[in-house]
Amino acid sequence: MALFGIFGSHTVEMCPLNNKTSAMTMVQMAEKTADAENNHSNYGINKIIGRYHSALEHKFIWVVDAESAHQLEKFLIDIGSAKFNSSKIVPLINFEEIVRKGAAELQK
Repeated sequence: MALFGIFGSHTVEMCPLNNKTSAMTMVQMAEKTADAENNHSNYGINKIIGRYHSALEHKFIWVVDAESAHQLEKFLIDIGSAKFNSSKIVPLINFEEIVRKGAAELQK
């Protein structure tokens, strides 16, 4: 299991709430990402844990359990996200793991 955060944004003009082409792409993205089995075999995605959007900030974060950032990059391109969003894929670790590592460091 590897956790990744996909941090993305778009301009006001490209927002699916303001742009019919982006809205159509977003609906297609939802349909393409609903097929978990296909997403795993094609892109190494074990699970899309959550997708969170801030409409007025035009920003989003998706938390994904996946095999690699390179496969996630291909996933974003293939589902159409790259047509109107810029994205950054970042490896994530949960807070408890950071605390455990910090506590171990204090013991040295």
